[in-house]
Amino acid sequence: MDRRDFLASLGAATVAAHLPLGAAAPPVSSGRITLLHTNDTHSHIEPFEPGNGPISGMGGVARRATLLHQLRRELGPVLLLDAGDTFQGTPYFNRYKGRLDYQLMRMLGYDAGTLGNHDFDNGVGPLVEAMESMEQLQHAHPPFAFVNCNFDLKGAPALGRRVRPYLIREFPGLRVGITGVGVAFAGLVAPKNHEGIGWRDPYECLRPVVQRLREVEKADLVVVLSHLGYDMKGAAPDDLQMPGQVAGIDAIIGGHSHTFLEAPTRVPQGRGETLVFQVGFGGVNLGRMDFAMARGGLRSASGTSMPVLG
Repeated sequence: MDRRDFLASLGAATVAAHLPLGAAAPPVSSGRITLLHTNDTHSHIEPFEPGNGPISGMGGVARRATLLHQLRRELGPVLLLDAGDTFQGTPYFNRYKGRLDYQLMRMLGYDAGTLGNHDFDNGVGPLVEAMESMEQLQHAHPPFAFVNCNFDLKGAPALGRRVRPYLIREFPGLRVGITGVGVAFAGLVAPKNHEGIGWRDPYECLRPVVQRLREVEKADLVVVLSHLGYDMKGAAPDDLQMPGQVAGIDAIIGGHSHTFLEAPTRVPQGRGETLVFQVGFGGVNLGRMDFAMARGGLRSASGTSMPVLG
C-alpha cells in the first residue's frame, strides 16, 4: 500500500483519538495516571498474517489506534510510551527507513519513547531524517520526546538535539518524570551505524537522573523506558536488576528481549516496589499500568497486557 494512502486510511482512527478528548474524557481525578506502552514494534504496521502461531491476526497500527481511542475516552490522564526498536522487521521499514513508523507514532499521540539497537540499523543520519519527518506533521499532537540518559551524543549533535536525558509531564496533583536507557552497541550495532555515539553504564547514568527527578523536579512518579532486556541472567544490565541498583524508580517499561508478560513483575526496592513490564513484540499487545498517588507517596499500582485484536 502506498504510504500516503495508508496514512489517509488511518487518519479517521488516529485523529479521533485526539480531537474529542477535551469534551469526551471523564473528569480528571487528581493524583492518578495510566501508562499505556509498547515495545519492539519492529515496523509491524499491519496485523500478523496467518501462519504466525498464537499471534496470527493480532496487532496492526489501525487496531492500536482504535484501542487507544477507547481507552482515552474511558480513562483520566494517560501517557503513551514506547521502549524502542520501532524500526526493522517488515518491507515497510525497507522502503520508508523508519519515517512511516515515526509519523504513525506521532499521529497516535505517543508522548515519549527511547531508542533501541535496531533504530540505528540504517545509521545516525537516516534515524535523524525519520525524526525530522515526525516533526513535520503539523496537525499531530502532542509533541513527541525521545529520552535517553546513557548514550553520549556529543559526537552526533543532530541526534543530540532530539534526545533529552529526561522529561517532565505534569497533571493535576501529579508530576511524572520519564527517562530512558539503551543497550550496549557492541555486537548489536555496526560501529559505522552509531558513529559519534558512545555507550555508558545505564545504572550509573540513571542514579543522578532519578535523584534529580525526585529532589529537584519533584516528580511524584518516576518512569524508565528501558531497552536493556527483561532478564539477562547477569550477563549485562537488565530491567529486573535495575530497581536494586537505582533507588527511586516506580515503573520500568522494557524492551529488547521480546518478553511476553501478562502483568508487571513487582520488584522490591528501597521506596517500596518497582513495576517492571514488557509486552512482547510487533505491537500485538498494549501494556497498561495504573498508578494512584496519595499524600506522601504511591497508594496503589497495577497493570495488565491488553491484546490488540480486530
